[in-house]
Amino acid sequence: MVTERLSVPTIGIGAGPDCDAQVQVFHDLLGIYDDQRKMKHAKQYARLGETIRQAVRSYIAEVEGGQFPTAEHSFEMAEESLAELSHA
Repeated sequence: MVTERLSVPTIGIGAGPDCDAQVQVFHDLLGIYDDQRKMKHAKQYARLGETIRQAVRSYIAEVEGGQFPTAEHSFEMAEESLAELSHA
């Protein structure tokens, strides 16, 4: 009803398909929250929360344990560039 009367786009959140666009929060779509919130305005396409939390725990453990980053995950500057910088 409102969208039909306006010449500008209408954007809703939970307003249904009669708007021109719909706001979606990717946290809701991907199931990032650990309390498994059920949002009426969103459809959950995955439950990634625990996967993300485990990945972050693994990252923290490797950084604290000195396994990451290593030379394999780093770039090196050319010797000529290092020499130029040391004279600057």
